[in-house]
Amino acid sequence: MKPHEWDNLFDENIGRYRRARPKRGQYLADFLHANDIQPESILEMGAFSGKDVRYLSQRFERALCCSLDKERAVFDAAAVADTSCVVADAFRMPFCDRAFELSFHSGLIIVFDDAQSARIIQEQVRVTSKYAVVFAHNRWNALDVAVSTFKRIRGDSLFRYRRFTKALLRAMAPAGTEVVALEYVDNMLVNLANRRAPRLVGVASWLSRAATAPLCNEVVMVLRIL
Repeated sequence: MKPHEWDNLFDENIGRYRRARPKRGQYLADFLHANDIQPESILEMGAFSGKDVRYLSQRFERALCCSLDKERAVFDAAAVADTSCVVADAFRMPFCDRAFELSFHSGLIIVFDDAQSARIIQEQVRVTSKYAVVFAHNRWNALDVAVSTFKRIRGDSLFRYRRFTKALLRAMAPAGTEVVALEYVDNMLVNLANRRAPRLVGVASWLSRAATAPLCNEVVMVLRIL
């Protein structure tokens, strides 16, 4: 899919994104707390309505939170109120080196080829001083692939995007970084238990330990800046 095609699809489906839960923000908040980190600055690239960085701004009230996207129209009133909104290209961001302690993007690279995705991550690392985090769709989730294919056949072009493996993301880690986490996240079985039978979340988590790759919607890579 070409980036301009994705722009059109996002314009048509922005309501879906604004209603979705801030699952990447929740993951990052858990990571920061687990490592006893109180970030002073956070950047979300390709932020759209900025729901994840807005969530982080509420969890870490002292942090300067920035939403970056190349289209001004995607910043809603909540994004403007809770974050600093910057209109810029993720390939060439208007920030000095190591400007943000934490940076992340969720799905930004799914419309670019390997070389372009690597360039985006390299630029992300340039403006980050501590941790750069990459979220992408998981290639090994066969059920999600099948559902997306079905929806695409029915005419929903929103589901035309790339998927990634751990190995592919690791290969894109720039020099001067250390991969401190590389894992499959957003387990479908656990999500189902949360919605339908919260008491069974623990059981669902235990049952899915041996098969995380086929059950998780996303793969995440956390890079520590050296």
